[in-house]
Amino acid sequence: MLEFSALWRFLNGKHRLNGIILACLLIIVAITCRDTSLAMQENNLVGTPLYAGFAEIGPNKNSFILVGDTQSTSHWEFWRENNNKERRRIIDEITKRAPAFVVHLGDLTARGSSKKHWEEFDDMHKEFRKNKIPYFPILGNHEFYGNDQTALQNYFGRFPHLDQKRWYDFKWKNIAFIMVDSNFSTLTKDQIREQTEWYLSELKIFDGSKEIDYIIICSHEPPFTNSRVIKPNKNVESYFANPSFKIQKPVLFFSGHSHSYERFKVHDKFFIVCGGGGGPRHKLTINPLRRRYEDFFVGPELRFFHFCEVENGEDGLHFQNLSLKPDDTFTVVDPLIILKNRIGE
Repeated sequence: MLEFSALWRFLNGKHRLNGIILACLLIIVAITCRDTSLAMQENNLVGTPLYAGFAEIGPNKNSFILVGDTQSTSHWEFWRENNNKERRRIIDEITKRAPAFVVHLGDLTARGSSKKHWEEFDDMHKEFRKNKIPYFPILGNHEFYGNDQTALQNYFGRFPHLDQKRWYDFKWKNIAFIMVDSNFSTLTKDQIREQTEWYLSELKIFDGSKEIDYIIICSHEPPFTNSRVIKPNKNVESYFANPSFKIQKPVLFFSGHSHSYERFKVHDKFFIVCGGGGGPRHKLTINPLRRRYEDFFVGPELRFFHFCEVENGEDGLHFQNLSLKPDDTFTVVDPLIILKNRIGE
């Protein structure tokens, strides 16, 4: 490597132009080496913890849990609340309840390409993995923060049962789950067309199946929300919500992204925003004259940390929100019963 003094003499000599070019090349090489080193650090998946999948679903369990937006607060968002204690408390309570499986509605970590952030996620889920609770996530926008390729490697490396699929479906007892990718800005036109065709086909197949009584749709970004921080995703409404109105069996549409709890009812179907897993909370517009949609849950503009639980009972689906109280205990709010042929609260 050239010493600085030697490089300076070279730059001021008769080969001044060549020296400038060489200096620029050295700077480019240094930056490239640094970026490559960082990428290798983020892309090191040796020893990545694996989470249980479809094969580990317990046949004798009748309830499952949904949680969303468990990401930590970015250090760039220094003005927003930091909820590390609440995030861990929620995951511990979910683990304690030992459901048949858990659906994560996206934004598992703050930066999907960060090795450190995923290690924090894994540490928080130690007992969860030890108990082999099946985990079925969908991609949130934070899963793409940083290098997309590295981020997806971090994500799929932990959930091999997803088989590298950005959207997928599965059946559990008499319920069909359709898990979609709402990150339209990261999808090509061909991928959007492929997902749309797949989604419409799965809706039709499940709605016509005698084995299926309910269809549950999960999307990270919500078609409806009164959040002051994020807007409802019109693509999600157009591509996913609207087609579900045309058939009977879709009864629940879960989403996150809005770090709050909301429940809407559109065309006799419930749209539930379950984004209270620990990310910095969003305030909602609750004034009936100013809000976008009627929220069937009456609550304050800044709502509680939470997760949702659904029991598959003989008389129907029993839904409840588990809200974290200031004393670190959980209380049931907004219970709902969905019967096979009609809806009751």
